Amino acid sequence: MKSSFFLFFFILMTIDASPTPPNGTEKFKWCWMPYWSVEIINLMHDPVTVHPQSADDDLGNRTLAYRQNTNWDFCLHITLKTRFYAHFYWNSKTAFFDVYSYGLGESYCTNGKEFIKEQTCYWMVTEDGFYVTRHPDQFPGGGPTKLHDWSLVIAS
Repeated sequence: MKSSFFLFFFILMTIDASPTPPNGTEKFKWCWMPYWSVEIINLMHDPVTVHPQSADDDLGNRTLAYRQNTNWDFCLHITLKTRFYAHFYWNSKTAFFDVYSYGLGESYCTNGKEFIKEQTCYWMVTEDGFYVTRHPDQFPGGGPTKLHDWSLVIAS
């Protein structure tokens, strides 16, 4: 009985928090912990390049045209340490910040009541900065929260 418990505990601790394959090649990923999506939407008329990654997964550069988006799904790790961050590039400006962490997801993206249902963090990229919400249809109304600004790249 003890060995079964330890085997079960070991499996729980080693569950992969990696993103699911892109382009809908996998419709469902069974998770022990909440299932998350991050979606980044370009609301600027100029293209923006996004490079999302985590400690384990480099999702590569993605150039988004006006109103185009990129997204990925993943299971939250049992330790709640799952973190995705992204570099953003637009003309002579750049930004770098976390697009998902447990605290960010709980503060801005979850509805708080649906533990086993998929949760989504939506990021809107605009000329004046970056907004996060769990309801993208409320932008630019009262739903999204501006969390980050663009930084100028200083040429050397």
